[in-house]
Amino acid sequence: MSFRGEWGVPDPALGLRLPIVQVEQITDAGSLEGLVRDAGEAGRFAIDTEFVWERTYAPRLCLVQIATPTRLAVVDPVAGAPLDPIAALIADPAIVKVMHAPAADLTGFALHFGVQPASVWDLQLAAGFAGLGGSLSLERALEQAVGVRLRHAEGFTDWSKRPLTEVQIAYAADDVRHLLAAADALDERLRGLGRQAWAAEEMERRFGAGAQVVQDPDQAWRRVQGRGKLRPGQLATLVGLAAWREREARRRNIPTSWLVRDATLVELARRRPATAAEAEGVRGLQLKRGRQMDELLEVIRSGAGEEPDRVPEVPAELRNRVKVVLPLASAVLQARCADAGIASELVATRDDLEATIRYAGGSGEPEPALLSGWRRELAGDALLRLLSGQVALRVVDGPPHVAEA
Repeated sequence: MSFRGEWGVPDPALGLRLPIVQVEQITDAGSLEGLVRDAGEAGRFAIDTEFVWERTYAPRLCLVQIATPTRLAVVDPVAGAPLDPIAALIADPAIVKVMHAPAADLTGFALHFGVQPASVWDLQLAAGFAGLGGSLSLERALEQAVGVRLRHAEGFTDWSKRPLTEVQIAYAADDVRHLLAAADALDERLRGLGRQAWAAEEMERRFGAGAQVVQDPDQAWRRVQGRGKLRPGQLATLVGLAAWREREARRRNIPTSWLVRDATLVELARRRPATAAEAEGVRGLQLKRGRQMDELLEVIRSGAGEEPDRVPEVPAELRNRVKVVLPLASAVLQARCADAGIASELVATRDDLEATIRYAGGSGEPEPALLSGWRRELAGDALLRLLSGQVALRVVDGPPHVAEA
């Protein structure tokens, strides 16, 4: 995919062409129509949102900033601009959306408009693959990619309040003003490093057709703190309770914790009360008698939720192997990532490493993520060679300080 754009005067320090266009403020459908058409004809655009998310299940989209190769605009839904046409662009696989750390923005569009994102290009991920560091803020990513320094002072703005000041409008527009230029620069760097395919694979995994942009209610139990204390049967009840809480919070558009807190949900699964009076005895439950209480008790009575597959008990010898070998595997991972200039947190977590060691030791578990796609190419095969005794490690002078022998 190409990231060439038409920009304003060149930056003398970098030789880059950066946009110097005025900010348009769009507050109605008629004004939005032309912007959407231009974005579609260009085949790509930069987009960001300002939202509030403290008191709702779905982020409330208060402002949408868009930059095309020739235009820069803030779209104001609070003032009357519809967002449906933008949601359609988000879902269009023929149009590239350049964003920075877009998970929350995409969740907002998915929940409000039911769209699945397509062709999302994440500047933060690209920076990680380009060797600029993992989880970079927008300010740091722009500074390293195109030498632009943003001067932001509106980080705690309540974007739902109107009117917006000129400073707030400028702040919001700056979030997308340089994204296309930064994408050009990073894509060129990825090309030189031979990592365009790696970045594309990871972006598709996180934001593509099969990505889980919105929480699956049937998997919500995995995010419940304290679930590890539950026994079989009780955990099945938690699966059902967490799914009910997720769907009900989404229906009412309130945070899940406002409905039932995690600790209370776990206690309900443990006690499994049969009546409203028994449920009211569970500390922290604030539901009043009525439809919600009846539904909650029905979930408990029916055991609505299948017992999750539990990880098979790992033999003591394999557990000891993991404990001893983990530092060596971590050293290989860190050395490989340092040599490639990729942040290790993009590649694997401690759990990923432990799963790989168990898999190589014959645990019978599914193939871990480290042994597929670009992760295997970068570090997975090296780890398998280490774990099978085909290579040893030696300390060397200078980065990455460890080499495979």
